[in-house]
Amino acid sequence: MGGHDARPDGTEPRNRARRYYEAIDAGDYATLRELLAPSFVHDRPDRTLEGRDRFVRFMREERPRTDTRHTIDGVYANGEDVAVRGRLLDDAGAELFAFVDVFEAVDDGTDEDVVFATLRTYTR
Repeated sequence: MGGHDARPDGTEPRNRARRYYEAIDAGDYATLRELLAPSFVHDRPDRTLEGRDRFVRFMREERPRTDTRHTIDGVYANGEDVAVRGRLLDDAGAELFAFVDVFEAVDDGTDEDVVFATLRTYTR
């Protein structure tokens, strides 16, 4: 069944979201790319990034700070879609901002897995 989660507890969708943050924090852009649909769109308060390749390039080469890490405070699944509540911290552990990310998933059309199609970020 590929990456589809037959269990009602949403374990696989929640783990997929955790892998997203782990990949960004580790600079593992190959894994990040695997988690996203080719047409992936990230809608942020400061910009919209359209396309998986554009998003990965931004994360790898253009984001304002790379000395950060994500702390996850809660992950909530609704089917394959996921909402994540967390904080972005600098390398000293100071909070830069809190966020809620809402991921919408789509089957990638293979036996491999479900991937993220869209991400909307809310910050405070």
